Amino acid sequence: MLLPVVLARIGSPGRWAATLVGVSALGFLNVAQAQTLGAVEQRLDRLEKTAQELQRQAERRSRSSNARKDVYLQVDRRLGALERAISNLVASQERDRRELTATVEQLKRMKLDVEARLDVVENQPPPRASPAAEAVIETPTVPLGPEARFGQAMSYAEQQDWPNAELAFDTFIASYPSDPRLPDASFQLGRALEGQGKHAQAARTFLALYQAHPDVPFVVDTLFALAEALAAIGPENAEQACDVYGEIDVAHGSKLSVEQRSQLLDGRLSLKCSR
Repeated sequence: MLLPVVLARIGSPGRWAATLVGVSALGFLNVAQAQTLGAVEQRLDRLEKTAQELQRQAERRSRSSNARKDVYLQVDRRLGALERAISNLVASQERDRRELTATVEQLKRMKLDVEARLDVVENQPPPRASPAAEAVIETPTVPLGPEARFGQAMSYAEQQDWPNAELAFDTFIASYPSDPRLPDASFQLGRALEGQGKHAQAARTFLALYQAHPDVPFVVDTLFALAEALAAIGPENAEQACDVYGEIDVAHGSKLSVEQRSQLLDGRLSLKCSR
């Protein structure tokens, strides 16, 4: 009695069998789909891992490329600095070459000038100065010694014949470097240069004299002459001249005469020295 009731509820046996077949087929289909999805997910995982690995490799290559770029930039900067240094060196050498060429030309002109002056001096009688100097100079058979040469140079200075005085004192200094009158000759040489307007050469001469003989009796006169020569060169040397006036005041201020103090004050005021 139970079977007819069940069959009545689910329909005929054919429909029931068909239903069972459909359910079985659906189950197999779901299983196949599940297997396919699993394979797809595995492939997706592998593709994702492969993509991540490729991305990491790309990042490493990018970092390596950036590092190489930094190295290239550093090398480029160093090369640029080296090129600038070489350019500056070449320019400096070119300036030195031009200055050396100018100095050589100047020395040649000075040599010709000195030779011309020597010819003039040798071919003319010396000026008449003191009787003692005249007696020595007028003796043609006796070569001039240091005493006579110094007297001859002083006679040029007394007459303010500055070109001949310069040549005579310069020759005396070169011929008798150990003569005790060398400081006096250097001072007179500076005066002869200053008398011709050669202020820079005169300043160098007075400065060398002061550095070599700072204890000569006329040291204050030497410093005054140095300051005046520096001031005569131009305004750019005014500060150096003021420094020389300061040296006079500090080192020799207590020994200055009234006239020298007045000269010091006038020099400072003319240059507007701050001290």
